[in-house]
Amino acid sequence: MKTCLFVGPTLHGEATPSRIRRFGPAAMGSVFRAVEAGYLRIGIVDGHFGNVPSVWHKEILFALSEGVEVTGAASMGALRAAELYPYGMIGVGRIYRLFRGGLMTDDDELAVIHAPEALGFCPLSEAMVNIRFSLRRLRRLGVLSAATEQALARHMKSLHFSGRTREELERHLLRVVGRQEAGRVGAGYAREYVDVKRGDAKALVASLMRCGFRSRPPRRWRFLATGYWHKQFERDIADVPPLQ
Repeated sequence: MKTCLFVGPTLHGEATPSRIRRFGPAAMGSVFRAVEAGYLRIGIVDGHFGNVPSVWHKEILFALSEGVEVTGAASMGALRAAELYPYGMIGVGRIYRLFRGGLMTDDDELAVIHAPEALGFCPLSEAMVNIRFSLRRLRRLGVLSAATEQALARHMKSLHFSGRTREELERHLLRVVGRQEAGRVGAGYAREYVDVKRGDAKALVASLMRCGFRSRPPRRWRFLATGYWHKQFERDIADVPPLQ
């Protein structure tokens, strides 16, 4: 079954099975092009945003209306799956469940800056959700107190996502607990780091390797090709490079 995956920094340095055609983060038009290229199973992990238009909900609905299985996890894929699960998009992993259940609502929890494709989309900042899971693990292991956990999480959340780096966390840790304690906690953070985004992305890859379509809710809706849809995905689609 022809399968593709849109992923970038979340699986930096991690190989994917040869049966899955791997592309960079999804942007507007990526899913439409994947359907056009004959992919029957599409996985979305990472997606562009900001200066590059994000993958549209509408093109995912188009894919679903064509009988294509679309699965999301970890980052942009988890957001889209949480929004479109009533229409048949499949979500995988803890982050998807947190957003679908309303326990997490800020999309900046997942955002990172990263290097370009030539450098493998190497992440240059840390996702807030990974910081939260890692600090919680340290608190449960008794490495830091609940008060320190909250102080660190509050500070990192207050920053623009591009400033959420390991170095900034260590600088603030030094201010909160002092040099000696900061060294101990910092070593624990590096040792016990929880990359929940990577874990969810790997679960999505495993799901794409399973044979056969997974069950989805019955589709009780009809795809409406609006005037803007026709403009963007018939007349202006030349702006989006085809997929191989």
